[in-house]
Amino acid sequence: MPYSSPLFDESIKEIVGLIKPANVLDIGAGAGKYGVLIKKIIPTTETIAVEIESDYVNRFSLNDIYDQVWNMDVMGIISPKYYEQNFDLVVIGDIIEHLRKSNGLDLINYLVYRSKWILIEFPHHYLQNAVEGYTSEAHISVWGESDFNIFESTLLYKKDSQRLIVIKGYINDSVGLDEVSKVLAKHV
Repeated sequence: MPYSSPLFDESIKEIVGLIKPANVLDIGAGAGKYGVLIKKIIPTTETIAVEIESDYVNRFSLNDIYDQVWNMDVMGIISPKYYEQNFDLVVIGDIIEHLRKSNGLDLINYLVYRSKWILIEFPHHYLQNAVEGYTSEAHISVWGESDFNIFESTLLYKKDSQRLIVIKGYINDSVGLDEVSKVLAKHV
């Protein structure tokens, strides 16, 4: 489905307000939830959406929500064309489970070098096949706490069937991981 769960929205809003990203990469933008959320908090933030389904770009008016829309498979960003791109925040909201596990890990590793923060939200034990004929909507990998052990990150937070973790990228930021962790801890 092109929609994301609202369970962690308050935590995400507070994290965005804390880190004040100048630019955000929203991977798997779907209906544009995170673009709208971020622009409400910091209207000047440059937002870039990656969305594989061209129908979604038009159906959800993503060009009106984001400053740029990259209509492509997310794995395409692991190429020399994008090596110089850096991000204050990368949002992987309800999308990592749509990737092969190996691709998801490759993507996270790639983004650690090119970002300050990576926010990953995903469902747990939520079965989903293709939706309305979109095979990209099928869940094909399972994620858990141990998948993120190699990264400098917050705890993996759990609410109902949703999970949230924030990974510290290699680009320095004045906000520390402990500050982000405190925001998450008070909302869970």
